[in-house]
Amino acid sequence: MPHQKRYQAVLMFGGPGTGKGTQGVVLGQFSNLVHMAMGDIFRALDKQSAIGQEFLSYATQGLLVPDELTVQVWQGFVDHQIATGKLDPNYHTLILDGIPRTLRQVELLSERLDLLKVVHLAMSDRSALIARLKGRALEADRPDDADEQVIRKRLEVYDEETRPVLESFDRSLIAEINADQPPLAVLRDIAAVLVDCVPAAI
Repeated sequence: MPHQKRYQAVLMFGGPGTGKGTQGVVLGQFSNLVHMAMGDIFRALDKQSAIGQEFLSYATQGLLVPDELTVQVWQGFVDHQIATGKLDPNYHTLILDGIPRTLRQVELLSERLDLLKVVHLAMSDRSALIARLKGRALEADRPDDADEQVIRKRLEVYDEETRPVLESFDRSLIAEINADQPPLAVLRDIAAVLVDCVPAAI
């Protein structure tokens, strides 16, 4: 079966507003790296398909998508990318953004991923992070997301969910990156980490 193939992968971890998605998109421009954001994969589902309907049954109620369904959707996306020639598991390294997010997802993906590095984007300046999230929400015309109490709750939930996931990995795999820096400085630090562990482009 397709999912028996192990994929070389770098995991991007970071709370809302840390620049995880921005950095992932930039890294995905390199020929040997493929950025996969789980949020984008979910949003691109055919809403009329069986799996799209199942996803909507959770999303429309504000419920988290179950881990098994999340991994199933991810694997289906990977299989499609391979079938259409957009992904070569023997050449590309996946930059995973938003998956795995739970210990169960780590378990489900353990036999499918050859984990090269876990990049943890951390911001110690919580006030600056909240200000960044407020600004982003207003730019995207999502005033509800600009509510500071909502933002603080989201950050608390992220911290609670992410800490055990990060702790499940060997410390030698985790690279702590200071996301308080300007984006280019963050990219520089991520690149310095990846150049030593990601196979070079041919």
